[in-house]
Amino acid sequence: MIARYRAVLSVPGSLRLYATALFARLPQGMGALAILLIVRGATHSYTLAGLATGGAAAAQASAAPSQGRLVDRFGRTRVLAPCGVIQAILFVGLVVGAHAHLPGGLLVVLACGTGGFQPAIAPAVRALLRTVIADQEVRETAYSLEAVIQELVWIAGPLLVAVAVTVGSPSAAGLLCAAVSLVGTVTFITSPASRGAGRGREASRGAASVLVANPQLRNLLVPIGLMGIALGATEVGIPSLALHAGSRGDSGLLLAAWSAGSMLGGLVYGSRNWRLPLAERYRRLLMLAVLCAVPLTLVRSIGLGLVASLVAGLTVAPVFSCQYALVGHAVTEGSETEAFTWVSAALIAGIAGGSALGGALITPVSVSAPFLVACLSLAVAATTAVRARQLARVTA
Repeated sequence: MIARYRAVLSVPGSLRLYATALFARLPQGMGALAILLIVRGATHSYTLAGLATGGAAAAQASAAPSQGRLVDRFGRTRVLAPCGVIQAILFVGLVVGAHAHLPGGLLVVLACGTGGFQPAIAPAVRALLRTVIADQEVRETAYSLEAVIQELVWIAGPLLVAVAVTVGSPSAAGLLCAAVSLVGTVTFITSPASRGAGRGREASRGAASVLVANPQLRNLLVPIGLMGIALGATEVGIPSLALHAGSRGDSGLLLAAWSAGSMLGGLVYGSRNWRLPLAERYRRLLMLAVLCAVPLTLVRSIGLGLVASLVAGLTVAPVFSCQYALVGHAVTEGSETEAFTWVSAALIAGIAGGSALGGALITPVSVSAPFLVACLSLAVAATTAVRARQLARVTA
């Protein structure tokens, strides 16, 4: 295992690229909780707080492809730097607006703005890996490490917000988001790997959107969106499972076990040499994900829930790794960042839909309903991947 990851980190500039990308992406993991606490504290309305967090996610999903296209056309510095600055200003504006008792609707608009100007760091990293790592096997391991780092963002982000709120207040968390967004974006775009590769390509200018021009990418977005639905439903279901078991405080522990399973699965997946073609590997991982999610539909205790959450997470990062590799194979030079932003947009949209559907079914059906949604969504994703003729042509 160590040898494979050593090969990735021995690529000049890769260690700093991963480190700066992790730091720059923290607002993505911090933003939702910080916005929820700020708006709820200012308006005393969970409805407005939910609108603010949901609106921020929707704005990010909507704006990401356009931002990615601009990055491919003008380069990372000219696009990501202004986005980082504007997002930081909007976070500060949200904090100031909350203290000034602005109308709730204006706070929701400011929150949506923070999502719309979220710098597309993750898609930029995935596009960079395709550029700076020539060896295909090493690149697949690099994608696995990237999937693991994304999990770290989701774990570390809420923890940082919790610390900021405990030490200070929700406003302190919002200001921390602003500072990290600004400093993190600058450190990322000034890293040697980011400055030295793909500063914007003339060939991409004026070209059609990669989504229109690339049927393979369109085929991939369907199972990716369905995977997002499964993740969103599970994110709602796990805290509900803890509440049903009479231990609301253990919801964080169960979610941490789910993320830990994902990180473990990603590290093991990236350490192996695979003989199966990439597309076939992707289909089988989606099928395996269904089986791994089934135990969550059956457990009712915290102890068994910890085991089931760990098992359910095992396939998450490996599936992401395969998705990144498939997108890397499918896109042409000069449109990489836009392609990966479409992946992010499909995933975020799926997560939002899965969260809403899973949450709506808990009361009328049962606490198992979100996990049943996840299993069904993953099964359809696996079927869609099998039937996607364009996807089947992509091989390792």
